[in-house]
Amino acid sequence: MSIELCSLNAMFLFCKGVKANFILLQETHSVKDDEKFWKQQWGDNILFTHGTSHSAGVMILFYRFAGKIIDYKSDGNGHWIMVVFEIFDFKFIVINIYGYNNRSLNRSMMSKLSRDISEWSELYRTSNIITGGDFNIAPNSWMDRKPPKGLQPNIDDTFSSFCLANHLVDYWRETNPNSKTYTWMSPADTNLCSRLDYWLLNHVHPFSHDDCANTSEVLDSGVSKMHWSGWEKILHSPQTNASGERTV
Repeated sequence: MSIELCSLNAMFLFCKGVKANFILLQETHSVKDDEKFWKQQWGDNILFTHGTSHSAGVMILFYRFAGKIIDYKSDGNGHWIMVVFEIFDFKFIVINIYGYNNRSLNRSMMSKLSRDISEWSELYRTSNIITGGDFNIAPNSWMDRKPPKGLQPNIDDTFSSFCLANHLVDYWRETNPNSKTYTWMSPADTNLCSRLDYWLLNHVHPFSHDDCANTSEVLDSGVSKMHWSGWEKILHSPQTNASGERTV
């Protein structure tokens, strides 16, 4: 097993405790042989894409989910899963992303996802897009990095191109334009921080302004997760503690 049993059980208990309808996990370090056992331990539906037992891997956990999964796909390399489902007469496209540390690979991945989003939006006649995860991209070189990078603020071009192509907004940043908070901290130097985890939502999302915010977290097993809490709210406000864990 790529995660010890005690850690796996603790992770699943924690995930059930947040009472979210679905949870996005990154860095699961899962392999194909884990699927049957993990599904048994979770007791509900899981969508997987695997990396290796030492890298990558993302999953979407569903918990008491009232909707209907229509279709899903993944890259097969443990970096993204894309699912479309219907709930309360709305169709949603949800993407769970674990970005590469390589800018070129990240750019290629985001371009591929933009094409897939466009195809599915037309095929399933929906513009409701929810994208979350660890993008390994700090959107703004000053606001989302500590210390700031460069002589003046700069928006990452891969991030901006993806948002523009898919009509997405960094909702936490939209509602916290002047805040500086981070989801990653270097374990070797607590003065090196970045905001790499976020939700990207579209302008026509069928939820009120107060219902959407952003969170990410790292579990004790080292698996990072993001979750959608019910259908009224996304959990609020990313924080980072001194150990570098992303916490609510």
